[in-house]
Amino acid sequence: MRARQSSIPTTPSRTRSAGQRPCWQALSTLLLLGACAVSKPSTPLAADPGPRPTIDVVLSLAAGSRLRTEVAEGDDPVHRAAAIWWREALRQSDRFDIGDEPGPAADATLVIALDPAGRRLSAFCRIGDSETALAGAAFPNGDLPGAIDRLAWSSRLALGEDAGPPRPVANVVSADVKALLAVVDGFALLADGGIESGRRAFQAARRRDGASPFVLDGLATVELMRGNAREAAKICREALTYDERMMPATQHRLARTLLLARASLDPTRAPDRDRELLTLGLTYQRERPRDPQGLLTVAIARNFLAEFETARPLLARLRDRLPRQAVVAYHSGWAALATGEPKTAITHFEDAALRLPMAWVAIPRALAHLTASDHDGLDRLLDRLMIDAEPRGGEPVHELQRIRAAHALLRGDEDAAAKAIIKSLQWLLKNPTLLDRRPGEFAETGEVLVRLGRTDGFAAVLAAIQGQLPGSAVADSCAYLSGLLSVTSTGQRALEIEGRLARGGDNAFALRLAAYAHEQRGEIADMHAALARAARLSDSPLTKALLSRSLGAMGRQPEAVALTTALRRELTAIHLRRRPTHPLLGPELAYAFLLN
Repeated sequence: MRARQSSIPTTPSRTRSAGQRPCWQALSTLLLLGACAVSKPSTPLAADPGPRPTIDVVLSLAAGSRLRTEVAEGDDPVHRAAAIWWREALRQSDRFDIGDEPGPAADATLVIALDPAGRRLSAFCRIGDSETALAGAAFPNGDLPGAIDRLAWSSRLALGEDAGPPRPVANVVSADVKALLAVVDGFALLADGGIESGRRAFQAARRRDGASPFVLDGLATVELMRGNAREAAKICREALTYDERMMPATQHRLARTLLLARASLDPTRAPDRDRELLTLGLTYQRERPRDPQGLLTVAIARNFLAEFETARPLLARLRDRLPRQAVVAYHSGWAALATGEPKTAITHFEDAALRLPMAWVAIPRALAHLTASDHDGLDRLLDRLMIDAEPRGGEPVHELQRIRAAHALLRGDEDAAAKAIIKSLQWLLKNPTLLDRRPGEFAETGEVLVRLGRTDGFAAVLAAIQGQLPGSAVADSCAYLSGLLSVTSTGQRALEIEGRLARGGDNAFALRLAAYAHEQRGEIADMHAALARAARLSDSPLTKALLSRSLGAMGRQPEAVALTTALRRELTAIHLRRRPTHPLLGPELAYAFLLN
């Protein structure tokens, strides 16, 4: 926490004159240099806090009181470091909720006053305009972190907590002033959306004290935010081995990041990891009920387990307690969207977008606008996102093009949809690496163009793409689309292409091509039979939608309605661990959703 101005005296019985300030600043610099010199990453300064202080309760605060911390007068490096040591020393409390960021509705503020010249400290509790002196301490040997340990312990006792010996902050946080300040700056940058600059700050801290879990926690957090789950997991595993330098809160955050990273690395085990995450959060809540990190872990786990109704009230409590935490706003948005309040979700996602990478928030923001029927707002959002994405290029540009096409279809503007599809296919022609990873999606997107009857220039695009990627799965997609064009123009089955796709066996696209020919010829029974066989081979939403329509054409309305209802529920369901299939995310998904 950054230092703040205060009129509190530096000790309960002594005040400082303005003329002393230059001497203080000089001594602060000397203390800074001394602290950096004596600290080594492998042997951090960690003085024993000594015997239990003999101190009376001077102000009994209720269990669970929410407290903020502050340092009186001073924004030089030592005062800033003292603010961190002070906060982290107090956060070892089991009785109070010690805030680690500015927030409303604090019950009291615990202020530390630092006198570097006299090497003395004092602590006060401020409630409104009233200030109560709690304790004082001295550090004649220059051990400022050790003095803060004693002062924090004494202050907790003076506030009515039966506190045991603390873990030395020089050990469990860091004795290196520059490392401390880099970590705090890193989190401040993250809170303002500076992902890469925050990462550089954490890396700088690691170079100075790479065995500090407090340092590594920040670096693991930013790597996970960047989508680098493997590196985040590696950092967490290393940090969790430094038992002698660990605080419970840091250990919990590292364990949470590790489980989230592992879930990303192995999606098949994600449900297991999410249940482990829930257990982790519930256990920590029982052990340290005043720390909001346990509640945050539980809320995240509930969202990932699709228990959105349960997660929402937890996240509401966290928004008050952790107002600058982007992950709280992000998960609040999902919970609101999943529980039928898209306008509220828009607000939460806009808040999260100020601090999170575009890849995190682009899709949920778009879904919230669509669900709220805010089509103009969605168009403006897509314009802004495209302006940001186009200079960088890559996959986000293509995803936004697909969303534009899908949105046009959902609004009933087939001309705009066709133009957006052609634009996306032309982009794929220039970026064949992505195309090679998504042959099925490419085939179905092209099929939508064919079914819309807007195929001018499409054959030339197909030929160019096939020339780029001969012999690949994309070549089969091109063959399928060429077959659709042939059937459209001739009304006859493209038997040669069907055989090439089937390769002597059943193939979903070969069957779909045959079904399309039967559809064009009005051969409903044969069309339905081919689609039913294709549906057994593929879980494509478009295949299911076509099958449902064939059931309706045959007069089997109850079956058609049941299949359509199930498909639409599947497409619009929100589950954060599954690849989203919402109709807004691709023209083939929108077409399947609308088909009846």
